[in-house]
Amino acid sequence: MSPDDLWAALAGPLGVLDARPDFRLDPAFDGAAGAHRTAYAALRAQAPHIDLPLAALVTHPALGALIAEGHPDALELAHELIALGAPVDRQVSWFSHRTYLEWYPDIAAAGMNPLMHYLRFGWVEGGRRTLADLHQDLHRGRQPLRPDLPTLLVCTHSLASGADPALVDLLRHPGLGGHNLILAALSGGPMLETLLPECCAVLITPHPLREMPHIDDAGFDRIDTAILSSAEAALFAHPLVAQEIPFAVCLADYPDPPLARWKSRCVTAFADLLVFSSDHLRDRWAGRLADVGADAGTDGVVIPPRPLTPGTVAPADRKAARTALSQVVGQDLDGRRVICGTGPLDWRHGPDLFAQAARIAARSHPEMLFVWACTGLDRHEPCRDAAFGRHLRDLCADGPVILLRDGPPADRVMQAADAMFLSARQAALPEAVFDAVSHGLPVVCLDRATGFADARYRRAGPITVVAPGDPLDALTAMSATPATVAQPEAPAPWRDAILSALRMRLARQRLAVVGESRFDIPQLFSASEADRPLRRRERERLFRLDRRVLWRDADHARAVVAASDNWLHRRLRIEDDRPLPTDADLPPFAIHVHAFHLDDLAADLGGHLAFARASRIVITTDTPAKAARIGAMADGLGLTVQVLVVPNQGRDILPFLRLFGRGGAAGDDLIWCHLHQKKSLRAAAHGDRWRRFLHRVLLGDGGGLSSALGQIAAPGVGLVAPFDPHVVSWDDQRPLLPGVADRFPGLLPDHPLLFPLGNMFWTRADVAREMLALFTEDYPWPTEPIPDDGTVYHLIERLWPAVAARMGLASVFIHNPDEARI
Repeated sequence: MSPDDLWAALAGPLGVLDARPDFRLDPAFDGAAGAHRTAYAALRAQAPHIDLPLAALVTHPALGALIAEGHPDALELAHELIALGAPVDRQVSWFSHRTYLEWYPDIAAAGMNPLMHYLRFGWVEGGRRTLADLHQDLHRGRQPLRPDLPTLLVCTHSLASGADPALVDLLRHPGLGGHNLILAALSGGPMLETLLPECCAVLITPHPLREMPHIDDAGFDRIDTAILSSAEAALFAHPLVAQEIPFAVCLADYPDPPLARWKSRCVTAFADLLVFSSDHLRDRWAGRLADVGADAGTDGVVIPPRPLTPGTVAPADRKAARTALSQVVGQDLDGRRVICGTGPLDWRHGPDLFAQAARIAARSHPEMLFVWACTGLDRHEPCRDAAFGRHLRDLCADGPVILLRDGPPADRVMQAADAMFLSARQAALPEAVFDAVSHGLPVVCLDRATGFADARYRRAGPITVVAPGDPLDALTAMSATPATVAQPEAPAPWRDAILSALRMRLARQRLAVVGESRFDIPQLFSASEADRPLRRRERERLFRLDRRVLWRDADHARAVVAASDNWLHRRLRIEDDRPLPTDADLPPFAIHVHAFHLDDLAADLGGHLAFARASRIVITTDTPAKAARIGAMADGLGLTVQVLVVPNQGRDILPFLRLFGRGGAAGDDLIWCHLHQKKSLRAAAHGDRWRRFLHRVLLGDGGGLSSALGQIAAPGVGLVAPFDPHVVSWDDQRPLLPGVADRFPGLLPDHPLLFPLGNMFWTRADVAREMLALFTEDYPWPTEPIPDDGTVYHLIERLWPAVAARMGLASVFIHNPDEARI
């Protein structure tokens, strides 16, 4: 077909031929462009490079043939056809105007032409994907898609070798037999070619939610179930919830950094089944499960990925391996007992404990030779942490440990070794132990440091568990003869066991929650109107799984609080906001504001009637210059304000507590409101909306007063705070609880349920003094900067209701359904 024939065939149905019979001339563009008669001509004059990405987008066979033969009008025709938008853009190319604007809202907000932006800027800068990129990242597997079989989607974060050991375990047995297998990954790697023969398709997408709906593959239209190989693959939870696909997640590593907090919260909240490789790992996740209200017994299951299989090394192979190792280490191994260790040279894997055991053995067991096969790091790097590296070099300076950076590889060292010391302080289920046992080696590991310390693994393999961090105890175990272990029975493949457990979990599901809830607050999706159906699905899943992430409504929260028999929860209640009349008779009250940021302070002071009614206003800030600006603001508003300059320590709460300490400025005022101007530069707009929500619920507005003032003045009330739709737990403060738990009359609840989220509230002076006394004025307070979570200041935020309850006072949470939380 000629270029003109193609134009007529493709543009004709849109009715554009009457106004534009020749694609080489665009009357609507001509008047504005001068010498250039089309958008393509004008754009190419500015950026000749656009021909490269434009040609790569074309999919139409006839148009592609014209481009391949170098027809002078072909690329202009391609541009003008794609520029027509839907449906022609997708008929001729891997470019969609609608999809590009959907994927990149900033381009839509700027009012830019999506095709022009991609050709002129997006392709050059990189990072702006199109449907062409998605098509290139969809790889056809070697297995046919059988319509008679269910389809399983396995999701991983990376296809790099060794990046995801759990993925290997999921696919260890070739052929799924009863399933079509589709694999999806956030990033590619060399494992792609290895896995293609086992799959119907493999998709690599860094943005699963936005890209998976556009995949042109029959298998993705019929996914029945899914397995996430780790919490690092949490982004795949978004499309799975959107498509209402049940899924399990394998929690095969620890919930601590480098795993991001949002990933652990996402998978524990939305997965139908949580799979742990050991009891040890399940115990380490217990706090994260409690944070979202998940139950380890109902929502989780322990399934070992594969059995420990004791084996032996052929005598000839062992002799060859010891000869090779003798040459590498420069020592005769005849009569020597070789103890091997392996892993990166970092604190987590414990090479320093390995070296300490070697130093002790040099005096008491000179026949032992300790050899560490280094993995996971560049051979020229001693360690990720310089100080730890120096410490390790000092331990090894006089030769108690031989560090093998250049070989032989770890499995060859195991053939020559007599035992393995797993000195790791934190190693969930390292591959090296499976290998060591298969080589016939007894393994010594540290208690509470690895899943191999579980009874189920000790029964199945020659494993001895010693006290954490005790190299002498480990040395004694390595010198002993290991117990004989019976040959274990071969369990079902891990993948099949997970799917069986998932089916049982879904069959036991008893809650059915359908429809809207009172709080429409996004967790996985955006707040746009277009995503409203997806937000409904995510809430339905949360409520069906009985996860504590969002309250359905205030009555739901009231019911949960009322059902608890914890001493603290019995002192909590939720009240609807009933604004007070402007002339309400109120007792004297003081307001404290910590103003580190001053941007919105004047608007806050002038926008709430409560400031004008306050008997006293105290504002703390961290510099004299800011104090002078605050004084000028107050004078302009006709307010009397006491401004105090305090150290920048303790976020907002320590400046407030110090008002009640020795020499503090609290005086005789009995009722206090605590506010702050905290900002998050990463989420400024969201933070501003939340701050306005808190201020309006606590104070009212410029023409009225919140019922919070009446509540705090009532007898028996010690704390008043806004009721928040989010259900937030102890989170990273959980490890701090033992330090204060014995100072309360009963056990602190596993979930606080309600507390002044955002750390703004009304309280009585006696409650503030009790909180300060709980820690004492001389407490070694952390200094700024501090983390976003996990400090004593975040713990104090959660303990306000407990301190009030200890004094016999209630905490009241004000629900105002008319105030938007976001």
